[in-house]
Amino acid sequence: MGTRPLNAWRRSGEILRWRGFWIFLVLGVRTILRPIVYWHVYRIFVTEIAKQVPEPYAKEKIETRMYTRDCGCVERVVTEVAALGEITREEAETRLKRGDAVAVAYAGGEPAGYGWLSFASGVVELAFGVTWIVRPGEAVRHGNFVHPKWRGRGIQSSINTAVNEHALGRGVSVTLASISTMNTQSMSLAKHYKRATAMKVTLIYVRPLRWRICRASGAPFESRFVK
Repeated sequence: MGTRPLNAWRRSGEILRWRGFWIFLVLGVRTILRPIVYWHVYRIFVTEIAKQVPEPYAKEKIETRMYTRDCGCVERVVTEVAALGEITREEAETRLKRGDAVAVAYAGGEPAGYGWLSFASGVVELAFGVTWIVRPGEAVRHGNFVHPKWRGRGIQSSINTAVNEHALGRGVSVTLASISTMNTQSMSLAKHYKRATAMKVTLIYVRPLRWRICRASGAPFESRFVK
């Protein structure tokens, strides 16, 4: 919701470059089948930040700033986030107004990427109307994005550290996150920190019948999500 579709050719080129031919092929098949059936497979990660906040491993100096609805610069932050081209201005405003925090990473003097943090249950959607359950002392890291120009430099790790430090400062001891199995580049973050998968969630939507199929392994689906 609130995602701004990229130019089809540009998007295809990015997927082929960053995820490889086989992922590109699978995503192509999924797109073709979309009018009938569509699916997502996510790995769920739990980070106990009370024990240790992951250190960044960016290949260059990255300045990362946290912003909330009380920062006094919402207009500028929304403009910077929307300019990166992944979500709309309206969606960025909605997230800030509901209480989410956002970490914006700056490289070479310009915004390079961002990551969101939500403290509320039932507002962050995984897919197909399925939302996260967020308990006291928890927060969800979501909506991470790095502009293609700045990918491959470890910038996501700086964003990850910033949101976890902010969560810790808010009294949060555990952060939650999901990564699509199709997003091999984002999976590299979990591999670097040697994070074990807490759950694997499969969501399937059969459009003609309006069937929504939700399956989980590693933990009960209802322990983390609401249909």
